[in-house]
Amino acid sequence: MAVPVRTQTGVALALAALAPAGFAHHSVGGEFNVHRKMTLTGVVSAIEWANPHIYVHFEAQGPGGSVAEWRLETVPVAMMRKAGLTKAMLMGNAETATVDIYPARDGTPRLGYMLKITYQDGHHYQFAPDD
Repeated sequence: MAVPVRTQTGVALALAALAPAGFAHHSVGGEFNVHRKMTLTGVVSAIEWANPHIYVHFEAQGPGGSVAEWRLETVPVAMMRKAGLTKAMLMGNAETATVDIYPARDGTPRLGYMLKITYQDGHHYQFAPDD
């Protein structure tokens, strides 16, 4: 389902405006390395749509064609709903996407905080302000 560009921009702006409250809630900087942004390419395989935070399971393509599943934390359910984003919209119809993330500060493999997801057709959802 395609989302009009105006809606995409509205969702991104709403989430960006709400992001400081989200960062204050759990101290993203305490759990994730905010000085090391990574970009992964793959597909959303599942979503844990529950409080206190939504988790996106992302199957990222690795070297040599390997696939690694990442568990990516994002904003709380209430923030997603307030921005008009649904679980189905975030799933992206199994299309390839790229995600910008902060990896886990303690080095936990394949755990991160999702900043932005961009789908093949160019539409995206942003969960934190750009640096």
